Amino acid sequence: MKLNKVFGNNVKYFRYRKKYSQEKVAELTDMSVTYISQLELGHHTPSFEKLEALANALGVEPFEFYVKRDINKLPARVDMTDN
Repeated sequence: MKLNKVFGNNVKYFRYRKKYSQEKVAELTDMSVTYISQLELGHHTPSFEKLEALANALGVEPFEFYVKRDINKLPARVDMTDN
């Protein structure tokens, strides 16, 4: 699996664990919802500043986005309400 896809899957995974919508992550990181979606799909690679903002918003260390995980149990679409 390509690294950008591993990254995207982990963004989605950590977002799912926090029960955050893409809108919530976009708000917390000052990024657009479209950009968050594109990251999750593996279409973009974030800058270090954006990587750090995502890690802070999702409560993880930046390196954790690059750890391969078995996350096949995540639904294809993760719709969460903000808490």
